[in-house]
Amino acid sequence: MRIIDRARAPLKPFKPNTVLTLLLGTLFGLTFGFGLAFFVNFLDDSIKSQDDIETYLKLDFLGYVPNIRTNSIVERDLQAHLHPQSNSSEGFRTIRAAISLAHREESLGCVALTSTIPSEGKSLVACNLAIVTAQTGLRTLLIDADLRRPSIHKAFQLQSPVGLTQYLLGTINSVDEAIHDTEVPNLDLLCSGTVPTNPSELVGSDKMREFIQEVKSKYDRVILDCPPVSAVSDPLVVASL
Repeated sequence: MRIIDRARAPLKPFKPNTVLTLLLGTLFGLTFGFGLAFFVNFLDDSIKSQDDIETYLKLDFLGYVPNIRTNSIVERDLQAHLHPQSNSSEGFRTIRAAISLAHREESLGCVALTSTIPSEGKSLVACNLAIVTAQTGLRTLLIDADLRRPSIHKAFQLQSPVGLTQYLLGTINSVDEAIHDTEVPNLDLLCSGTVPTNPSELVGSDKMREFIQEVKSKYDRVILDCPPVSAVSDPLVVASL
């Protein structure tokens, strides 16, 4: 028996190879992270940009309104009146111009606004769009057509028990009995009134059709604030009228 090569104690461990393990771990970690991020982004079908609106919804992009940083519902919904020089007010004027350019003048007599789900800002847009429309000198009527969760009366600080519901029920005979003047020149307001037990039936009634025709004959612009379209069918009925 002869010793061919005498063994020497290693100065560092053979396994694990720390540098190689870190490199492979970083590589696979980044690959998995990017793959997961792209997968989650693929599953997200929400609308986030102008391109999404034009590409997926095939609709015209009307405008962009910067975030209004206030907790006051009065200052938020009356932004175009209280702060006419703000960026948000300019955004509403852009929307007004885009609507006017995208549609024929005769089709703008009555406009209904809705949203997908609650708390997306439809009442905010309805109020400020009505304000910037009235600022052009057109006689404008803003109607709170949300007979389930009305909110426009809070912005204008009105507590009116008489409104659209009472007219549709026949409690009052004239629309003028429920219309209120506002601090905004050329802008009138019709509150929703009390919350009825059958809002869908009232909105789809012949009385509602007659009401829309009547206010269109009295005002240059009529703007209706409707409930969310994914929650109830009221906006679809109003749109057909």
